[in-house]
Amino acid sequence: MQQEISSLLKTAGFTFRKRASNHSTFLNTIPKELQETQQTLSLDNEDGVTTLRLLWNPTTDQLQVKNNTTQVQPTDSTASTKRRVLATTASIFDPLRLLSPAVIACKTLLQKLWQDKLQWDELLPAHLQQEWNQLLQAIPKLSQIKIHRKVICSTATNIQIHELCDSSERTYGACLYIHSTDSNNKISCELLCSTSKVAPLKQLTILRLELCAATLLSKLYKKAIHALNITINESYLWTDSSVVLTWIQGPPNKWKTFVGNRDALIQEETAAVTWRHVPSQSNPADLISRGTEPTTLSTSTIWWKGSQWLSSWPTTEVNTPTDNLEIRNVHVAFLQPPEDITQRFSKLNRLIRVTAYCRRFINNCRNPKANRRSTTLSTQDLD
Repeated sequence: MQQEISSLLKTAGFTFRKRASNHSTFLNTIPKELQETQQTLSLDNEDGVTTLRLLWNPTTDQLQVKNNTTQVQPTDSTASTKRRVLATTASIFDPLRLLSPAVIACKTLLQKLWQDKLQWDELLPAHLQQEWNQLLQAIPKLSQIKIHRKVICSTATNIQIHELCDSSERTYGACLYIHSTDSNNKISCELLCSTSKVAPLKQLTILRLELCAATLLSKLYKKAIHALNITINESYLWTDSSVVLTWIQGPPNKWKTFVGNRDALIQEETAAVTWRHVPSQSNPADLISRGTEPTTLSTSTIWWKGSQWLSSWPTTEVNTPTDNLEIRNVHVAFLQPPEDITQRFSKLNRLIRVTAYCRRFINNCRNPKANRRSTTLSTQDLD
């Protein structure tokens, strides 16, 4: 494999100059002329090596997010601008969104800055500056979180994907876990990736935000399936909202436009996947929706390993709710109206105005042109 990769890179005009591995046998096969940096190739290097802008420790086989925030932090923490807030947030390079519960607070603050219509170099208001100072103290702690690179157990005989979503009034997100079982029936469950979003400024109900989280989850599932080059035996998607679960399991044309459009997208992206209900206390995605401090996140077993419930989830059926389903109201027009004209209108004001226009039309037909009325309806006409 090493020779094949080297020859392929030479054909393309590239040369392997730095190699790192957590396997001592592989390191011994590397020619000395290619060992440009001995410290990089050493298994005793506790500082780790840079791999795709992430720090990787070959000894422990763990990843860490590089801390680039010192390059953009202001020297005076009491004088921050929207430009500096955005630069500091963007410097957190986390392509798999493994630190979403801790980073979502920065996204929420950015939304507040846009909502207040601050200019790029305008100083933050006092209350937002205080909130940002607290985040500045927490951001460097993200680089101290160590993440296991290996997510699938050795000699896996069964590999499952479990995705969970959750929402709050301000944020929503989803997380994906690889659930694998080896030949000795030993189960391993590891976080693979996640995603998060800030709720739109237009206020939505919690149920609709839960549906947005399920939509985000379906998109994450599609990307993960296309990226993973392994055989997935089973896939399960979970939500803690029984109403959303009912929406997903029903036909899209049964619901109102907002729900129907997202329901159609979810069903298209997850046609061959089983949706299930997860108890709220066993939902790791809850950490995204409410946010978590970096120190707490680093020791959160439910976030990195998933809850114990994933190993043996309950099989009880969820009762289908009968309210808050946003069922589409279908209006049927008849060629022959019913005898009672009041049955044709849902609002009294509309009925009164239609009746007034009908009475005016009859009056204009019976009277000469001089007495005809064509102006807007007056109070007298409505009376």
